[in-house]
Amino acid sequence: MKVFNKYKFSNKNQTLGGTISTALGVLSLASLSYGIHISVVANGHAGLKVGTLALLSLVLAVSGTVIGLLSFRESDKFYGLSKVGSMLCGVLTVFMLAVLLMGV
Repeated sequence: MKVFNKYKFSNKNQTLGGTISTALGVLSLASLSYGIHISVVANGHAGLKVGTLALLSLVLAVSGTVIGLLSFRESDKFYGLSKVGSMLCGVLTVFMLAVLLMGV
C-alpha cells in the first residue's frame, strides 16, 4: 500500500476575496434556509420575517458574487475559494431574483 504525502512547495494562500465570498455565500444560504424553516412552521403566514430574511439573503449573495469575481484579480494566489464562493453566491443570486420576480 502506497502512502502519498501531500507537500505544498509554495507560499501561496487563498485569496481574501474568495474567503469573504464563500463566507457570504454560506451566510446567504443560512438566511434563506432559516426563512424557509420559519415559513414552513408558520404554514406560509410568516410575512415580514421571511421577506426580510429573503432580502438579506439576496443582498449577501449579490455582495458575495461581486467580491468573489473581483478576487480573481489578486495575483499569485490559490483561487479555489474564489471559484466556490462566486458559484455559490451566483446560484443563490439567480434563485433569489427568480423568487422575487415570481412574487411581482
